[in-house]
Amino acid sequence: MEHAWELVRRLTERLDDHSTLPAEQRRILQILKISEEAGEAAEAVIGAMGQNPRKGFSHTWDDVQAEVCDVIITGMVALNRLAPDAADVFARHLARIVERDIGDRSRPVPAPSPSPFAGAAPFYRRYRSGLPAPAAALLARSVADVDAPTLLDLGSGTGQVPLALHAVFGQVDMVEPDAGMVADAERLLPYLQGPGQTVRLHQVKAADFTPPSATWRADLVTICRAFHWVGQDTVLRQLEAWTAPQATVAVMGDKSLWTLDNGWAKALRLLIQSFLGDDRRAGPGDIFHPHDRPYVDVLAESAFSDVQEYRFEDQREWTPTQVIGYLSSTSFASRAVFGDTWHAFERQALRLLVEHCDAGTGLLTENNTFTVLLANRP
Repeated sequence: MEHAWELVRRLTERLDDHSTLPAEQRRILQILKISEEAGEAAEAVIGAMGQNPRKGFSHTWDDVQAEVCDVIITGMVALNRLAPDAADVFARHLARIVERDIGDRSRPVPAPSPSPFAGAAPFYRRYRSGLPAPAAALLARSVADVDAPTLLDLGSGTGQVPLALHAVFGQVDMVEPDAGMVADAERLLPYLQGPGQTVRLHQVKAADFTPPSATWRADLVTICRAFHWVGQDTVLRQLEAWTAPQATVAVMGDKSLWTLDNGWAKALRLLIQSFLGDDRRAGPGDIFHPHDRPYVDVLAESAFSDVQEYRFEDQREWTPTQVIGYLSSTSFASRAVFGDTWHAFERQALRLLVEHCDAGTGLLTENNTFTVLLANRP
């Protein structure tokens, strides 16, 4: 089955290479294509049974088999366009159906995607907050004296940082290992790439990034809410060669709903732990192992040892449904992490969040601090 999905991936890429339509339209048309193929399968059945008075026995049962195969392949391409981890999505869904209808647990379910953000990309784009405006202004000032500067965004997710900063830069390189995030970030390209600008997506881990040319150098490197996911010392050593002499490395982020001090967030974390255990998860089947050194110290021990810290108070308001959407975007409480228990968790979480809403507004308030560490060579 893995080979079949690899062939479907290659077929999807070939179809995309021959299409001039945006990715969103290709996804919609591919789903409509399923109905077209199903209609051809129905026509083949009628022809195989000789039930069309005008055409008679126009098809054979071999034709029916071929048309049904076309329906399946078209559906697989559609799923591949909707979910880059399509093989895992299909395997999990099939396992649920087998358990529900057959109760056969003798065959192991294929392991989920190794990405901690499997299936999270659509929720990430919609429910993750972008850069606070003061933080974006601070970063723009760091390259104010550079003509057509270059931005390197590591752990780009679905592109929140480039979306806030792209107008300032001549080149933007977005580095993100998760296939779903990269596929979703592609939707931003028409908005990010203006006249005279170049925007590139790189589906690799930060440590595996290769600059696009021998002379390429970044003037600003941003790592937003992602420094804990990268090999910090390795990446900082590589940045010595990837950056211009005056370049700034910006490590930034805020507390997640797992670490937030708000009362409702603490209650929500306890509910998550009641389903998943006390340890914070890092995607399906893995535990999060935090780094034990403050980021200021990590940067101070690198070539970028001149570190300045900036803090911006950031208050956000959520509806209970938005909080559920945010959780779906995380590595510690996504739908893939909960698996079959997601719907039970979702019902209990919504009840808990509604109970904690402000009686007047019906909203939940998050008081957070967005921290930016700007690091330069001394």
